[in-house]
Amino acid sequence: MSNPRFLVEVGVEEIPSRYLASLAASFQQALEAELQNARLWQAPSALFYTPRRLVVEASVAAQQAPELEVIRGPQAAQAWREGAPTEALLGFARRVQVPLDALEREMVQGKEYLVARVAKPQRGAEEVLPQLVPQALAKVALPRSMRWGRTDERFLRPVRWLVMFLDGRFLPGEIFGVRARPETYGNRTDHPGALPVASVAGYWEALARGRVEADPERRREAILREGQRLAREVGGTLDVDPDLLDEVVNLVEWPTPFVGAFDPAYLALPDPLLITAMRVHQRYFPVRSPEGRLMPYFVAVRNGIGAALDQVRRGNERVLRARLADARYFFELDRKEPLESRRAGLENVLFHQKLGTYQDKVDRVRALYQETLAGWQVPKSAQPWVERAIELYKCDLLTHVVGEFPELQGVMGGIYATFDGEPEAVAAAIRDQYRPASPSDPLPEGAVGQLLGILDRVDTLVMFYAHGIKATGSEDPFGLRRAALGLARLSTETGVWGDHSLGEVLGRMARLAGASEGVADAVHQLIQSRLASLLEAKWPPALVQSVLAADNPWPQIEERLAFFQGVQDTPEWLALQEAYRRVARILSGVQGIEEREGGHGAAAEALHRACSQALAAPEGDLQAWWRSLAFLVPAIHEFFEGVLVMDPDPEVRAERLGLLKKVERALTRYGVWEG
Repeated sequence: MSNPRFLVEVGVEEIPSRYLASLAASFQQALEAELQNARLWQAPSALFYTPRRLVVEASVAAQQAPELEVIRGPQAAQAWREGAPTEALLGFARRVQVPLDALEREMVQGKEYLVARVAKPQRGAEEVLPQLVPQALAKVALPRSMRWGRTDERFLRPVRWLVMFLDGRFLPGEIFGVRARPETYGNRTDHPGALPVASVAGYWEALARGRVEADPERRREAILREGQRLAREVGGTLDVDPDLLDEVVNLVEWPTPFVGAFDPAYLALPDPLLITAMRVHQRYFPVRSPEGRLMPYFVAVRNGIGAALDQVRRGNERVLRARLADARYFFELDRKEPLESRRAGLENVLFHQKLGTYQDKVDRVRALYQETLAGWQVPKSAQPWVERAIELYKCDLLTHVVGEFPELQGVMGGIYATFDGEPEAVAAAIRDQYRPASPSDPLPEGAVGQLLGILDRVDTLVMFYAHGIKATGSEDPFGLRRAALGLARLSTETGVWGDHSLGEVLGRMARLAGASEGVADAVHQLIQSRLASLLEAKWPPALVQSVLAADNPWPQIEERLAFFQGVQDTPEWLALQEAYRRVARILSGVQGIEEREGGHGAAAEALHRACSQALAAPEGDLQAWWRSLAFLVPAIHEFFEGVLVMDPDPEVRAERLGLLKKVERALTRYGVWEG
């Protein structure tokens, strides 16, 4: 006999699309945990959701699984007196309803107790399940919450209905003051009224009648399939932005794509401006020609089938026409003056009340560049372009297009710089100043853009931290974690660093800002933690932490991780770890050790020679350094076997500890080997 199917639907007011998937997953995980705790768990559940409902369906046990509960009684020493059970023991046995001869002895924290093993009650799933849903909802992680009605209970959005079934049995229950009923609701457009439900299977039939597709993957497939077909009908292909697709999937319950058109004259506007007007403001998918050019069409998605789709299309075309007219007006207005003409206005635009204006920010970035000019790996001919990019990169904040479409910060600056005849490297640097904004976002093109991205983020992070504004918990209103992630990628995936290291540049910025001690270190730790999270998705976490603990340039970190992963299973790797542990163990807790060049005796001299060889290996030549360990590791063991490091003579002890300090540096050139 198969296990019964349990289904719960929580009906809510529309959940914002950006929260829907994570909220639904949190509910599913919490409910599965409750099923396991209630001894009803059978197999992973299935999750479904729309903006108006969270649905979990699971195979459950018909009855709670048997389980023994261990109940602790009195200590054994207090259980008997002169061979007779004490009242404490008798009372315990009566309470748990277990005969004295069935009690067991068990040690707890060094003391012996009498314990009873009692079978827990086995209740039916029909009785237990209604209690689990409110318990699970109470544990759902909420990005924010609200109250409604007269209760003090809170959820992301008001809860309007509840459905719970076990196969064909309706389960009564209550959440947030809402009682379960054997009915669900269709989508708002086609079937806003209640739909009766008689079973789990009947629930899905009711959703089909109400034009609700609860599976987000099926909604995604329907949008893509029909959207591509409509694009082909007008001779193009659908331009699918993954983030927009995710958003639209979570905005609708029954997707009905349709194609609309706009005046081809608007194609004279820059593509990013057209696309932003369609994607960001209207949630439309652009259509491109086979050659990749934008076409005067778009695909939108209606929620539900409804009626009068032609009227809906005309309404959407009318709204987009007004949007594009605004975009053209603002673009033409901006083009009347060069981008440079807006520089003077930056001193009137506040960056942050504690950090000054955008002109202050530009001045700080310029000062940092001039302070560090000599060390960057940028062609001398490109250095004036960096200066020019710094002068112009925030000017588009004062343009009319960015005022209307703030998503185009940087992008419009790059476009206007190109129209003004600025060097291509300058325009690209302005355009790419916010890249990378995520782990998968492309890096800025060229050294000028990469350097601008580094300087800007260094200023942002150091200045915010210098004024005590940090990313804490889930709160990060100024995008400091995103800035740190971008700087981590620019630090590891670009070749512009030259003679500089991240720590040095952060320190120089802190000094320019007059920041207190520790600010640069705190920012460095934030960036390192973001880098570690990024790398640990690809490399073993222990290896990432080991390599990041070494004081060496980050641009070679992937190369080093690959190298050490390749030698991890070799005898030499284990020997390196053991040698490092021996050295680190004796140096731990000893303060003020200074490196020494050598020591007296054959073992010390041999160790000094092997150590010097390891340190002399060319920087970044991992193979040469690794080969040198074949001499250094045996020399370490021979030194410990033949020499008393902690000699009673302070001078001799300092000499030997100083030699080991140098050995530690040789061993940890590319990692700190705690494992």
